[in-house]
Amino acid sequence: MSLKKNQHELFRQFFEKPTRAFLSQVLKENIGETDYLDFKAEWPKFEHVAKHILAMGNSGGGAIVLGVTEEQSGEFSSKGLEKLQDRADLNKKLRKFVPEQLNYELFNFSYDKAEPSLEGKNFQVIMVEYSEKILPLLALKEGSGIQSNVAYVRNGTESIPANREQLEQLINARIDTEYSSTPTLELTHHLEQLKTLCEYVDKLEYEDLLDSDSFMREIMEFAGDNDYRDFLYEIISSKKQVIRKIIH
Repeated sequence: MSLKKNQHELFRQFFEKPTRAFLSQVLKENIGETDYLDFKAEWPKFEHVAKHILAMGNSGGGAIVLGVTEEQSGEFSSKGLEKLQDRADLNKKLRKFVPEQLNYELFNFSYDKAEPSLEGKNFQVIMVEYSEKILPLLALKEGSGIQSNVAYVRNGTESIPANREQLEQLINARIDTEYSSTPTLELTHHLEQLKTLCEYVDKLEYEDLLDSDSFMREIMEFAGDNDYRDFLYEIISSKKQVIRKIIH
């Protein structure tokens, strides 16, 4: 499974090899919740689960462990689940909100007398993979606590809507991946874009450009010629860097 995080070593081992032994160590170590690890005492609404899955998918991957309660002291108690969710039924409900491209997997863990502290207890864990090629991941449907066409990210132990800066980071992460995977196809596209941008700069020689092009002024929301020109130069510079990256 794919995970892109600097994470607790024990969790990294569990993510790579999700076994009862590793989960037992994670629970005993009490490493606490992070942006890549979330504990739930029981199954919340499926919409809430979907939101956490989307957020982890946009934030480097992670895991949701069900059957663990946070006590008032801040410590986590491994009480287990009274009832396990069926994989097929869970997937059917979650896929109403989660795109098919996002890979996640549900694991069941039951303990016997070999683990005295966990004997007779059952847990379920959702492992969420990470792939820059499918970013940003948007919710497919609106529901309780989740909005359609919104990208969620992890912020500490919370799953929240991505702000503009975070959304740009997600898009750039995907773009960088596409550049590295399809350089030949992308080069012509970016050269054409650079040519168009340079043509816009040439047009600024006309004093009435922005006044006559009210549509462009409204879209870009610039205060005047100087702002518009500065913006174009900034984008041209960025575009040149992209082209250099593809060539080299």
